[in-house]
Amino acid sequence: MPESPDAKLTLYYAPRTRSFTALWLLEELGEPYRLESFALHTGRHKQPDYLALNPMGKVPLVVDGDVAVAELGAMAIYLPDRYPQSKLAPAVDDPDRAAFLRWCFFSSAIMEPAYAQKFHDWSCNPSSVAWGSFEQMLAVLDAGVQPGPYLLGERFSAADVLVGSAARFGVMFGVLPKDGPAAAYAARLGDRDALARAEAIDKREGERFPPPAPQQQQ
Repeated sequence: MPESPDAKLTLYYAPRTRSFTALWLLEELGEPYRLESFALHTGRHKQPDYLALNPMGKVPLVVDGDVAVAELGAMAIYLPDRYPQSKLAPAVDDPDRAAFLRWCFFSSAIMEPAYAQKFHDWSCNPSSVAWGSFEQMLAVLDAGVQPGPYLLGERFSAADVLVGSAARFGVMFGVLPKDGPAAAYAARLGDRDALARAEAIDKREGERFPPPAPQQQQ
């Protein structure tokens, strides 16, 4: 959906961050939205007015009229429920609803800390951390996406935006295997028009707000 300066929905966005996932979600939602972009190094997300909306001072943040929605999992549930014409979430009484909710939380609660474990070579007791282990996360992810094409079978949902973004990131940066069910799932999602639009916007905003130049030592 084209961006609109008068839209009810506003996305606070910083290029090269996980706020790309929210951008993709809004493109899939199909509702007009306004993009408030800024570079993280400006500290816009730490100013009092922003912290009043999201006390964590993180991106992304979506504002729907007077309602502020932080955290990607919350956005993936709130927005499709608020705009059901998007068909991005099963209804509350739909048999797929429980699986949808589980996958919405799987991305941030399981995949992200498991990635961190692998990145930083943490030694963790699987029974004492919520994500279990990287190996367990990958096994569950592979089993979930292998039937395909999406997490809910033939039904694409907002959960695919969250898990798909994390899977694409994992494959891109070598956290996940370059082949196998998770990689095939990430590749399938690459064919979605909304994702292509989000990537074009992210590229544009990245050029508007380039990363700060490294400081030279004196």
